[in-house]
Amino acid sequence: MSDSNIWAAGFNAFHQLSDREGDVWEFQPLQIRSTATNGDKYDLLYPSWSSTAVRHGSKVSSLGYQQFSAEIPLDEGVDLSSPFGDHNGLLGCLDSKGKVYFLTDNKPHGEKQVFTCHGEPEAPPISHLALAGNERVAVSFKQAPNARLTHIAEFVSLASFRDWHANPSNGENYPAAHHMLPGRPKQLLANAANFILLMEDGEVYTWGDPRFRTLARPTVGPEAVPADKPGLVDALGGLKILKIQCGPGAGWLASALSEDGALYLWGTTTPGEDEGSINCLEEAGAGEVALVDILAGPDAEPADIISACVGRNHVAVVTDAGQLYMVGDNSNGQLGLPSDQSFVGDWTQVHSLRNVQRVYAGPKATFAIIA
Repeated sequence: MSDSNIWAAGFNAFHQLSDREGDVWEFQPLQIRSTATNGDKYDLLYPSWSSTAVRHGSKVSSLGYQQFSAEIPLDEGVDLSSPFGDHNGLLGCLDSKGKVYFLTDNKPHGEKQVFTCHGEPEAPPISHLALAGNERVAVSFKQAPNARLTHIAEFVSLASFRDWHANPSNGENYPAAHHMLPGRPKQLLANAANFILLMEDGEVYTWGDPRFRTLARPTVGPEAVPADKPGLVDALGGLKILKIQCGPGAGWLASALSEDGALYLWGTTTPGEDEGSINCLEEAGAGEVALVDILAGPDAEPADIISACVGRNHVAVVTDAGQLYMVGDNSNGQLGLPSDQSFVGDWTQVHSLRNVQRVYAGPKATFAIIA
């Protein structure tokens, strides 16, 4: 077992965070079983309900229900991007050249996993891939350096995408939808039933299920873009957004982090679950986003935020002072607070961690990268 720079708290029914029984209610180092040498730095790749996949170099290790350690056959100077999966764990990822890699199968623990490069040579290189909780898939295609038009294809399922990618010329596998947008894509993410696209110029587009304020834009009216097509989030207009976040395949929350250290939230906690509400979201109406204010003291100015993550019903942020703040569902200890309170509606600092660099979220877990 190697020393870990990743600390974790939350749902642990499959031992995806720790060997100990039960959920992890306060942050502790992620227990990574790996052949990597001590001192190696890990990064989180894909956290699911039951498994946690981390990477170090070209090697990927997974803990929990899906247990494996496998090498991705990357070319020199090529990096990983767009990991995707389901509630059981990681299913695959892209590389920076646009190749698609799938695990041989989503097998349970104890069975060998292998990453294989997928697709025919004539398949267009993919720059981003997002898999939503309703199984729909959206992909953007790699562009020439001077290209200024983004092409996005949408598929009804991952199997449909795989069939198309294996044989793009087969008309039976044609995408369910095709979108064109001006600019170059920077991030493409999905939550329960929505896609969120960040362009390099800082503009944000959303489309999908319009319920529960999850698109942060109007979908009816003479000038509104229909919900099933990418529409600009006007509430973020005039801001240079650097990064977007949402729960991978889970939840109805999303966030956008601007270059001036401001974080904006929209959406809702899971409808129909009487868990509580995130107070700052209650102030935002339909088609609006909520500005997050983290105050270190009663007379302090709002702190600049350098990292944020969104789980199924909880959110974590890191300030420029390396402090970690949490809000939302805590029914499995995912806020890492010394309290058995099941829901926290206001931002609360986790005093047990310092020098936090960035955060990630699984549906019911939080992971902090410590300097």
